[in-house]
Amino acid sequence: MDSVAVAALCRELDDALAHARLEKVHQPGERELVLTLRTRRQGTVRLRLSADRSAPTAHLLFQTRPVNPDEPPMFCMLVRRRLEGARVVDVRQLHRDRIVAVRFEGFNDLGDRVHLLLVLELMGKHSNLLLCSADAAGEPQQIVDSIVRVPPDVSRVRPVLPGLAYSPPPPQDKQPLAQVTAGDLEPAAAPGLDERARIRAICARVAGVGPVTAREALFRAGLLSPAEVRGAADPLAEAHRPLADAARLLWSALTDLANRAQSGLEPACVGLDALGRPVTAAPFRLTSQPHRSVPTFNEALDAVHAEAAKAAGTSAMARELNRVVRSQIDKLQAKLAKIAEMEQESQDHEQLRIKGELLITYADAVRRGMERVQLPNYYDGDQLLEIALDPALTAVENAQRYFKLSSKRKRAIPILAAERAAAEADLRYLEDVLVHLYEAPAERLWAIREELEQQGFLRRSQRRRASGKDRQEPARDRPDQYVSRDGFTIRVGRSNLQNDRLTLRQSRPHDIWLHVKDQPGAHVIVQSDGRDVPDTTLHDAALLAAYFSKARHSANVAVDYTKVKHVWKPNGARPGQVLYEGHRTLYVTPDRERVQEILQRTP
Repeated sequence: MDSVAVAALCRELDDALAHARLEKVHQPGERELVLTLRTRRQGTVRLRLSADRSAPTAHLLFQTRPVNPDEPPMFCMLVRRRLEGARVVDVRQLHRDRIVAVRFEGFNDLGDRVHLLLVLELMGKHSNLLLCSADAAGEPQQIVDSIVRVPPDVSRVRPVLPGLAYSPPPPQDKQPLAQVTAGDLEPAAAPGLDERARIRAICARVAGVGPVTAREALFRAGLLSPAEVRGAADPLAEAHRPLADAARLLWSALTDLANRAQSGLEPACVGLDALGRPVTAAPFRLTSQPHRSVPTFNEALDAVHAEAAKAAGTSAMARELNRVVRSQIDKLQAKLAKIAEMEQESQDHEQLRIKGELLITYADAVRRGMERVQLPNYYDGDQLLEIALDPALTAVENAQRYFKLSSKRKRAIPILAAERAAAEADLRYLEDVLVHLYEAPAERLWAIREELEQQGFLRRSQRRRASGKDRQEPARDRPDQYVSRDGFTIRVGRSNLQNDRLTLRQSRPHDIWLHVKDQPGAHVIVQSDGRDVPDTTLHDAALLAAYFSKARHSANVAVDYTKVKHVWKPNGARPGQVLYEGHRTLYVTPDRERVQEILQRTP
């Protein structure tokens, strides 16, 4: 958030929170406060003040309600004691910088009227939230405390500790927007620069202007062509434009944009990515990218940060599940290596029996105390066979030891085979899970987590055990559904449990089942509705089966297909594991453009 956005935000907050009374204070995060205020017009509202290093922000909450810790931190308790019951006097921007100051009027322990400020400095990794005393004009005076204390050994320039006088962050070596001239912007308007270079040139020279504002000003000045906005530079748009004229256009667009944002002359907007997700908030119309307008800048900020929090939570869970699954795969691979070693050892059980028989036959030639002996092997043309001995045992006792070892290894062969089959089945199952984790949305991650818990690969957290809560909204966890070129419905299972339900319960005997041959991947069903399925539909379904598999980046992927009635689940098999017969094979290459075309055809 740059100074242009902070000015617009403070204007909105000042209007929304006028004369609001502070009822509750919570600190859901290490660097975050949520204030619950009672307003005259909107009733109860929640204001988030976050000094998070990666995404500092201030805005009203509309979509989420943060979870609060059981024990409030010290800073939270201090703000409660000093501010609960106080009224908001105003919200303003300090020093035309990225600083939001919320001024409260209340009473101290002696009953005297006092003014206090919550000062939020939106400075990236140096962001901070401070409680300060204020003078009659609302300027911060003395630091009461801060959510992040900065001792002198960390910063000699600007320590932040209780009792010190408040000083604003050191100014940057940039010019305020009000003092910038068109000549100052010529480096950003020079021909031949790409979008990033132009944005960097503006941000490096103009104080309080961030990348979002700079990009929009460049687009409005005609220095970013529509082709460049789509990602391909178009140098013809600037080839014949004098540098001074381009700089004047940029200066005019930048100052006009700042004035419109601060005055509220344009609607706030949420910038959208290629999937329609909110990624950027602006207090002006975002003509340079796909967007949607929202009533207030606060709502734009809330939408962007709610999506970011959702993505962060999803990413964290995806990383955790990937780590757990890969760890289990490593253990299984180590187990299989050990089983292979033991199976190799078990193959010599017959040789051990022969050694025992030879020791019985030639017991007179073996004396106690011998460590090894060579005896004629009548099973191999009386070739001499060397036999290791325990010198403390007699020949018969050594023979009995060999018989026992032979019997033990012979009995181990079927046990090891069963262990190997189970480990290989678990390995195939977990490789399937890895495929389903790829690009899985939040609700599907919850479903996969629950599945791993049910299968014993992941322990259920104590908090979920205590609350009894499982994943939310299980009805949303349904197979993906698409339409082929011929109008047939194609359904794709995106988890192992989904694969089981889709294939074994939700499909009819004459529907077509597809799966990548000998690779982990999704079950794909073509609903035939009693009709013959054309080759084009089979090809579409095979593309989806290859794309949603481990072989998505391969060429000529073999995809088996058969009728659902020829697919069955073995007893005791893991979710998603089936056997099939009567199949045929298609070979497809999952070209991303072709697959995306199918993915866009939803019912």
